[in-house]
Amino acid sequence: MGITPQIEGITIDFDCQFKVHLKNSHISTILAAFAALLPQLLRDFFQKVLVGFGEYAMALKKKPFTCKCGNDADFIWKTRHGKKTKIHGFYRWLELQQLQVQCKRCGSKMYITRKLLGMAPMKRIAPEIYRKLGLLGSLTTFRVAEKIGGMFGWAVDKMTIWSAVQKTASEIDFKLDANELPHGEADGTGIGIKGIAKRGKELKVFIQYKQGGGVRIAGLDLGNYNGSWDKLFQNSIEVLKGFSQFLLLTDGDTAILDALKDKVKIIFQRCLWHIPHQAKYVLWQDKVKHKSAEWLYVISELMEICAIRPFVDCQQTIEMMVESKRKRLEEIIRYCRENEYARTVSYLENARPDMFTALEKRLNGKTTSKVERVMRTVNMRVNVSKWSKAGALNVTKVRLAYYYNGFDA
Repeated sequence: MGITPQIEGITIDFDCQFKVHLKNSHISTILAAFAALLPQLLRDFFQKVLVGFGEYAMALKKKPFTCKCGNDADFIWKTRHGKKTKIHGFYRWLELQQLQVQCKRCGSKMYITRKLLGMAPMKRIAPEIYRKLGLLGSLTTFRVAEKIGGMFGWAVDKMTIWSAVQKTASEIDFKLDANELPHGEADGTGIGIKGIAKRGKELKVFIQYKQGGGVRIAGLDLGNYNGSWDKLFQNSIEVLKGFSQFLLLTDGDTAILDALKDKVKIIFQRCLWHIPHQAKYVLWQDKVKHKSAEWLYVISELMEICAIRPFVDCQQTIEMMVESKRKRLEEIIRYCRENEYARTVSYLENARPDMFTALEKRLNGKTTSKVERVMRTVNMRVNVSKWSKAGALNVTKVRLAYYYNGFDA
């Protein structure tokens, strides 16, 4: 796309002279004067560099561009300062005078400005610029990004930043990495969507544990609460098939497993962090008073039951631990049944079969819900206001790619 001559570079002589009237020498006055000069300075510098590289390209026997007739050797200058075109120079929009050449073989004219800049025809923002603006818009609000830019002399409006987020997100895709651990988590969180009451859609996140610690994003989707989990995993099905087994932690949503049923071999583990956390909700449904003696007894017992010591590798010890925890769990279920906590009984009975799967198989049974930390990263941005469905998904893609998958513009 762009002209990248195989040279160490060329030297551009850039002389500039400005007359600036200053009332004093305070730092704020000097910076304000420079900010006023920046548009002209930046435009003139771009123009000078483009003409310099244009002259270099025209001096080559074989040009780094080709006419539609196939000619790549015989061209003449039509103009070095032709019709103006608008591009984004990161700090602000710039109007540049285009460089135009003419084919000596067929007489066709062509602009080479965007070829020199490494930009696609007709485009106004280069990928390396909209990725930077896209990352900026994912890390803070569009309005705040515009304000910060203005404080440092940029002239970038919030709609340009919004557009950059959408473009950047379109280039990001998530999937499992076959070289990382066969261990992950899946969970969802509500997102406020325009025109839908409360948190109208669910953001679904699939994370994978990394060899050296930490996690990476392996799937992301935004849709209805009861569905669309299959879209979360669709990019990773083939990678999942390559693992002999994959340990998946969830909060117990059966729709997650339905999306993988009969496709890959999954070892399912209930997230032990979620057990006491979600028990608070079902106890509330059963009208158990918050922090009453009964409430404290159930929650404290569940916390003890769900606490797994790391690095336990003795099979007999594991078996005794699991047996002890199951007995305590049965006692809690019996206690809740006697007190007619029907919702809590149902929740614990549903969780019971898959609470200690990983521990029994001598996998890493300690679960601390790392996906919940990912959700906090999401919520710090999307909780600002209500979004369109595409807007929420795109800003989250860029944000999570930066924090967890090594994306950096």
